[in-house]
This record gives sequence, C-alpha cells and structure tokens, in this order.
Amino acid sequence: MSYIKEDIENMLKKHKENEGKLFEIELKIDEYENRLEYAGTVYEDTQEEVIENMQLSGQPYDTVHSNTNKISDKTSSTAMNYHKEQRHINKEDIVFLESEIQRLKIQREDLNKKIARVKNWLDKIDSRESAILIEYYINNKGKNWDKAVISYNKTADKELQKRQLVTIRDKAIEKILSIINI
Repeated sequence: MSYIKEDIENMLKKHKENEGKLFEIELKIDEYENRLEYAGTVYEDTQEEVIENMQLSGQPYDTVHSNTNKISDKTSSTAMNYHKEQRHINKEDIVFLESEIQRLKIQREDLNKKIARVKNWLDKIDSRESAILIEYYINNKGKNWDKAVISYNKTADKELQKRQLVTIRDKAIEKILSIINI
C-alpha cells in the first residue's frame, strides 16, 4: 500500500485518540476476563428454577389458539424445552464475554500497530521536526497553527514563524513518506 500526505496527517491527528481507545480496550478486556472467570460460578439457575420460570411466563393468546404445529400445552412445552432454556440462561454471558474479548483483542492489535507506527515515524525524524508534528497534529489536531507556533516557540532555542514551521513540517512528512513507501 502506498501512503500519501493526507494518510500521514490523519494518523497523526488520531494518535492521541488511538492511545485513549487502546487504554479503554485494555480496561475492558481485563474487566471481561475477570467476569468470564466468575461467569456461571456465582449463581446458576437450577432445573427447578428454569421449569418454574417457564411455567410462570405468560402465554400469548395466539399460541393457545394457533393452527400451527407449535405445542400449545405449557406443561409439555416446558418438559421438552427446559434443558435448552437452562443452557441458554446459564451460558449466554459466557458466550457474550468470550466474543467481546476476541473482538477487543482484534481492535487492540490494530490500535497497537497504528500507535507504534506513529511513534516510529516521530523517532526517525529530527527532534525539531518531531516537535512540530506533535504540536500541530497531535496536540492541535491539525487545526490551529497559531497555537502550534506559540507552543513550539516556548520550548525551542530559536523562535520560528508559521511559514518556517510549515516548511519544516512538509520536509518531515516527506521523510516519513520515504520511510513507509518502500
């Protein structure tokens, strides 16, 4: 895949957001793994409870007077389906938690790659170029050159104007493009 300037800019703008998402994903994975560890061990519906709940649940009028092959007798329906209902009640959380953990791990892997890629770029260019990209794209989302100029000049040895920062930024992005477009 060949990258262009806009791709680099978008990844830099989303860097902080991606770091925040990664942190939240890590917390959710930890929470879901802890819940999965205890799923079904704290409380599990017994056969009697499932049967009682099936018997007490309301039966719509249509199922009593239906012309379908569906069993309308509540007792025989309960007798035939309570094992299925018990498995559904007691296993639903486990299946959900496992699928959520898997989904979050895939997202975590994708975010780790994006974050590592941006950190690699910033590490491979000059510190001045890196500081400008961080100020303009990461801290200001690529929206406010004035803030980036003020912030950069607070920490820099030599004060620079917006025009100079734009030139340095363009050279830095060209360096990044030469690194990733092999």
